[in-house]
Amino acid sequence: MENFNNQSNQQIGTNTVNQPYPPPLPPEKAEENRFKKWMYKIFGGVLLYDGIMIAVVMGIIIILSVIVMVVQMVMGKPESFYDDFMAWFENTDMGSSIAVFIAVFFLALYMRKTIKFKEIFAKQKSMNFKSFFIIFCVFYGGQLVFGLADMGVEALLNLIGLTAQEAVESASGGSSSISMMFYAGFVAPVFEEIVYRGYMMKSFEKTGLGKGYAVLISSVLFGVMHANIVQSPYAFVVGMVLGYTAIEYGIIWSILLHFLNNFVFGEGLTLIEEHTPENVGEIISIGISVIFFVLAVIFLIVKRKAVAEYVRENYKVQKKYYKWTFTNPLFIIFCVICIVMSFSTITKLE
Repeated sequence: MENFNNQSNQQIGTNTVNQPYPPPLPPEKAEENRFKKWMYKIFGGVLLYDGIMIAVVMGIIIILSVIVMVVQMVMGKPESFYDDFMAWFENTDMGSSIAVFIAVFFLALYMRKTIKFKEIFAKQKSMNFKSFFIIFCVFYGGQLVFGLADMGVEALLNLIGLTAQEAVESASGGSSSISMMFYAGFVAPVFEEIVYRGYMMKSFEKTGLGKGYAVLISSVLFGVMHANIVQSPYAFVVGMVLGYTAIEYGIIWSILLHFLNNFVFGEGLTLIEEHTPENVGEIISIGISVIFFVLAVIFLIVKRKAVAEYVRENYKVQKKYYKWTFTNPLFIIFCVICIVMSFSTITKLE
């Protein structure tokens, strides 16, 4: 940390005078400056990551567009050739896969003096099957609540002639290709955990404000990052569960949770719905959600004292730190960008 009360000597004639430069700051102000500087570092990292993701995807699309148009002209391909190829490329999700590798690489370079890569995978206390099962029930059980909430949001939007169906399909729809399934089921769980439960959460933890603060703020970023009016609230809640898992048991377990949700239950249940008689797959999906929701409620009731005690021990943070966090200009810019993107999924009701 910088020493905000450095003393420098100024030579005046033959006398040396001790003159404070810069002027001494009150302890509270010095603390605020150090904290805000740390926030700039972290939020700068998440903006860098998302910025590179967007730039790489757009860059790939532009380059491919030029190549495909040239091929179309030179080889005399039909007019539909361009649209067909770009639709195929979009369905592969290869652009996102390439972008996330590049973005994480540059984020690691940017954060190399803040968080060492080995710190992200540091071992915590051991996990057992019972604990993992309880955590997963809470993690997955929330889908029923947010599924009902999504229906409510859609109904309200319909009243004013709008729909968020595109957002719903983006959040819950299965993959249409093997490469898209690979990205959603494997690439996203690993790299999103490295970014948000790794670099982001570990950086917030280094503020010394405790586990609760680190989990909460990294979950806010995780929710906002999804830029989806339907998915973001749920992403925030599961981010809290993933954050708790990573900070208490290690990031390997949060990656496993994320994988089970995205691949086994997300992609798996979608395949079941597609290959079963009408409504049967949907009944199976809803039935599984209800079972996990009921189990989650039971576990939370049984463990309510332990949960309350954990919250009391780990979420004691003075309001000024939240104020300094949420008023950070880079955080606000990140939120504005994601909110604007989220509204792009709301369209007119036909």
